[in-house]
Amino acid sequence: MTSSTNYIDEPTRQFRDALRLLFVLARAGEAVDATTAPAGTVKVITSQKRLQKIDFWVRNPDHLAHAFLDEYERTEDGRWLRHVHDILDNGEPEIRRDEMLKYMFGAYEPIDTGMAPLISYGLAKIVRHPETHRRWFYLLERGAQIADTMEAELPQAQWYAQRTALIGQFVAGRGGEDLARMQYQEPEYANAPRGETIGSIAGKVRARLAHLEGRHG
Repeated sequence: MTSSTNYIDEPTRQFRDALRLLFVLARAGEAVDATTAPAGTVKVITSQKRLQKIDFWVRNPDHLAHAFLDEYERTEDGRWLRHVHDILDNGEPEIRRDEMLKYMFGAYEPIDTGMAPLISYGLAKIVRHPETHRRWFYLLERGAQIADTMEAELPQAQWYAQRTALIGQFVAGRGGEDLARMQYQEPEYANAPRGETIGSIAGKVRARLAHLEGRHG
């Protein structure tokens, strides 16, 4: 299946990817350990897997809403139900969906093109960890400043800032493997053929929300 995002012209695609990844780092990244982190860095995501899983939820609000419903059933914390309502009532599964392909270990898309502008403008850097050999994705001080300015001044950046901040709260304390297991619990995700688009579950999420609210109503 060909992703609809392939029809976006390349400069627009790269800008949107860079904008989204900037906020993934700025709002969903973890604070660095100042005693060991590279100079000038303020946030970090410590594996590409974790970065990809967070990015998938930014790009697929219906799958994020499904994860929030799982969290609501586990904790009975009503805020997750409210977040699901916000996602569905605003039509995000339709207007915000940015398809991703399924590969061996779940949703995946090469991120070098999106990261390139952040690196070239001194907003972020990638460092390979000397022991694990994983790539660590750092936000630099200038990147944090630019993210704050864009959120304040650029309307199209505000949704990304708010959404990545919410996902950052949701994934706090969970590693990349934990996020992968959560996403694989959804059959549409788990059963998507390798190399094809992971399908929408918006209808399923709306039905599940209605069922939950009917059960508790």
